[in-house]
Amino acid sequence: MASSLQQGINAAKAGRMKEALDHLKDAIIDEPQNADVWVWIAAIIDDLDKQEIFLEKALEIDPNNIPAQRGLAYLRKRKKNETSYQGEHLSDHTKPISPFPAGKQAKPTSPASNWVRLEDGDLDGLEDKGSKKVWKSADTDDNNGKGLPRLSLFEISLLGVVVIVFCFIGLLVASSVFGFDLPLDFFRANHPRLSTQPPYSGVFLYENGTFYDVQKYSGLPNQLTGIPDSTEATPLIVFWQPDTSLTNLRLVYETGEIIPIDQFEGKNEVKLIQPARSSQAGLYCLQQLPESNKPEEAFYWCFRVIPITPEE
Repeated sequence: MASSLQQGINAAKAGRMKEALDHLKDAIIDEPQNADVWVWIAAIIDDLDKQEIFLEKALEIDPNNIPAQRGLAYLRKRKKNETSYQGEHLSDHTKPISPFPAGKQAKPTSPASNWVRLEDGDLDGLEDKGSKKVWKSADTDDNNGKGLPRLSLFEISLLGVVVIVFCFIGLLVASSVFGFDLPLDFFRANHPRLSTQPPYSGVFLYENGTFYDVQKYSGLPNQLTGIPDSTEATPLIVFWQPDTSLTNLRLVYETGEIIPIDQFEGKNEVKLIQPARSSQAGLYCLQQLPESNKPEEAFYWCFRVIPITPEE
């Protein structure tokens, strides 16, 4: 099937100017960057101002388009001396692109000849297509052809991962700056959490939403003062701004066995310490050895794990 431009050319050569214009309007959409489309449109209309606009657009696309150059030169000369060009038409000067077969000239007849004056609405609509819709389409075509290269599925996936990582980092920074919690429990299902902050600075046993003071001893304690009881299998010890660091810290059972522990970071510099496995009943102490590594000079924070007595 012939292109819209070729159909417009055929209709124009047959003298069917209205039909030619319809096809050339379609050609604008199909081939917005084809300068010949604009030259042909200018050749079949009978409005000097519009002809000049369309020829200028043709030269914007192709500055070396000879028919457009000839036609524009003719229009400008005609504006200076209208009487010298009576009976002539633009198509006489845009050859070889014109509605007439090669080697023939248009007869200098009256305006009531084949050059039917189109309605102003037709010309305005055509100009709108050239200045708005067509140029937008042309820009899109240029972007599609000369913009970003097409990405492979792997590259698209990798780009998506990078975007997600940066978004996640942004959320973490925002939560730190503005002090709100992120819903990250699915990332840290075993991470203990506090329902509230400790009431004051110190070391606590946290159980059932309550903070119980844990007393600091220099050397092994010889009394139960400041040694709270826990019924949990993995008691949670909370350090909040204590006057000591948590280096060289270990959990010791009453038999002398070293129990592995997990340490977690909470909000506002809260440190959470928990046995890494279920605890049996008995006395447990968090022991912090000095640089000399002498147990008799160590600090202790102790608690007891007691079994739950079944109700009778």
